[in-house]
Amino acid sequence: MNWATAAMFGFPQPQYLPCPECGESVACDDGVEHVCDAERRLDYVLLHLREEIAELEEQVGAWLDSAEGRFAAWLAERDRR
Repeated sequence: MNWATAAMFGFPQPQYLPCPECGESVACDDGVEHVCDAERRLDYVLLHLREEIAELEEQVGAWLDSAEGRFAAWLAERDRR
């Protein structure tokens, strides 16, 4: 049920709703257009991606523990010098 439908049935409407882009609470009846802060939006996106980021870190760690990964790390270190 969306807020318009809820209002139709007499349910109280919230004063604030979260911005779908950055998560900031925005006044519903303010009339002022909300502009997302870039840093807050990045934090909000990263919050939703935290499980995928953790999984990627595990996969990279497992690859670096493999023979192929250890060789690639050794080769990268050698080429860096």
